[in-house]
Amino acid sequence: MRPTDPDADLTFAQVMVGRKPISYRRCGDGPPLLLLHGWGGSSRYWRSTLIALSATHDVIAPDLPGFGDSPPLDGYANIHRVVDTVINFADRLGLERFDLNGHSFSGSTAVYVAAHYPDLVRRLVLTSFSTFRNEPERRFVLQVHKVLPLWMALRRPWMGDHRLFFRAVSTRLFYQLPDDHVLREGFADFLKMDKQSSLANASSVGDREINRALRQIRSPTLIIGSRHDTIMPPGGTSVAAKFVPNSRLVWIDHCGHLPMLERPDVYNRILAEFLG
Repeated sequence: MRPTDPDADLTFAQVMVGRKPISYRRCGDGPPLLLLHGWGGSSRYWRSTLIALSATHDVIAPDLPGFGDSPPLDGYANIHRVVDTVINFADRLGLERFDLNGHSFSGSTAVYVAAHYPDLVRRLVLTSFSTFRNEPERRFVLQVHKVLPLWMALRRPWMGDHRLFFRAVSTRLFYQLPDDHVLREGFADFLKMDKQSSLANASSVGDREINRALRQIRSPTLIIGSRHDTIMPPGGTSVAAKFVPNSRLVWIDHCGHLPMLERPDVYNRILAEFLG
């Protein structure tokens, strides 16, 4: 057990999953809810959600391998290995059945967990998640993400101390920028993440099998989209909602890619109503 998170009433702990530790934040009591952060992030950006739902749920947010305070997996960490890590993490915590919320790139991870382990996932939430309608769209998405290695190569630790950099990077993530403390934390997570883990994780957005997995989901599913998301196109969010048999799509207006940070009150209320 590690010290209590200084920024909130959260427990920050580690558990061994295989030969690697997974760090996680945890708060509350009740049915378990797993929160999976997206590319470039960590469990830190779920803090308001952890607290908001702690009255009704045992809310758990891990740092996925190679992000936050969790070391990377050995070898190539494709999405299927990340799925295995999530399943083994839940098992190590003794979670026999849980609600699952995947944000952005981790939406794909959550989709595979729900599709392939239906007995484990009681209810599913996909936040800021998008998919493609056809093969040309899939190929276009892959081409766009080929710039990521260059983006990663340009990272330098000293950038985290300069307001110009973390505000410039954040402009695509938000409709309206929050305060500098939030932006600085998010940029620190971006600078800290493991390069190979991040590139392998990002490649999941073009996975050929994702749409088939969406159609296999049987858990009641809530898809939360943001009207002004420039990272995951809203058009693809509507497509995902059509693929999932038992799903409901809810939009948040005047919000970018990170609704749990930009519109936490609205986002947490929508989430609580679905999970209630």
